Amino acid sequence: MADAPVGVRPCCAFGKDLKAQVGNVPVPFFSVGNVLAADEIGNHIYNDGSQGVSRSLLGLGDEHNGLIFTTQGGFIDTAHVRDTADFTYYLFGEIRQKLGTDAVITLPNELRQRAIVLKQKTKPKNVVQADLLALDIAGVMAFRLAQWHEIAQWFGMESVPGFKEFASAFSPEDLYSNMLGATLAMEVLRLQPDMDVKAFGREMDRVTQRALKALGAVSASETTKRIDALDGKWWDSSKRLPDKWVLRKRDYDLSLSLSPNGVADGTTLQLSEDLHDGGTVSDWAQFELRKTSLDGAFARCRLR
Repeated sequence: MADAPVGVRPCCAFGKDLKAQVGNVPVPFFSVGNVLAADEIGNHIYNDGSQGVSRSLLGLGDEHNGLIFTTQGGFIDTAHVRDTADFTYYLFGEIRQKLGTDAVITLPNELRQRAIVLKQKTKPKNVVQADLLALDIAGVMAFRLAQWHEIAQWFGMESVPGFKEFASAFSPEDLYSNMLGATLAMEVLRLQPDMDVKAFGREMDRVTQRALKALGAVSASETTKRIDALDGKWWDSSKRLPDKWVLRKRDYDLSLSLSPNGVADGTTLQLSEDLHDGGTVSDWAQFELRKTSLDGAFARCRLR
């Protein structure tokens, strides 16, 4: 089984050529371009930390991430797609081994300690049916982790010490991209449940390219034009990261059925609490958040 993904991939607020500052001091010679074409995203590398934050931000790794506009899916953030795909892969491996037992899958803290709590229950004797149950649970739980990540960012979580992530919380493309990642990983694992991380990466490359094409991915220059047109509406180019109000539009929809922002009659994505055995995810597992020493962040940020 794979180790748990190391946090999440570095991603940024909606916009392009975003500038940064530390305290009130601008950071010279730094900006985040944030725009890619579908054929520029590189290879999916399971997030075991080998890419490194600085290499990812500077585009020096084998995997490249950013925003791609699609005519049917709106803006897609490939970092979010890949993050939730990786968590789906990891959780599937853990859940299929522990399904039907009292077990806890503990994940690194994001302001609170995150845990997937499995319940004792008679699992199907048929291995294929048991794997389908485990996969459905893994996809929903991976997406719940993504939802919590947005909440934690809203309250000032720091993946990089000293750099609060206010400006990335609930960006209009985030959760839709996360759900796309979950659905793609589930598709891959449904057909090949025993693949290792390298094979999973290769399959994610294939299905991601197919999905971007099906959603109508446009060129990087067209994505740039779309982002520019939303300056002052969805984002504010006059502000610097980590100012929370670099991002002007947010999407707080925490449902399991999502339509894309920025396009009319786009492709709706869905996950389901209903399982193949006729029960629900909550019959088998639940997502828990437990207090940590960082709980004060919620009180400090309440009025922001």
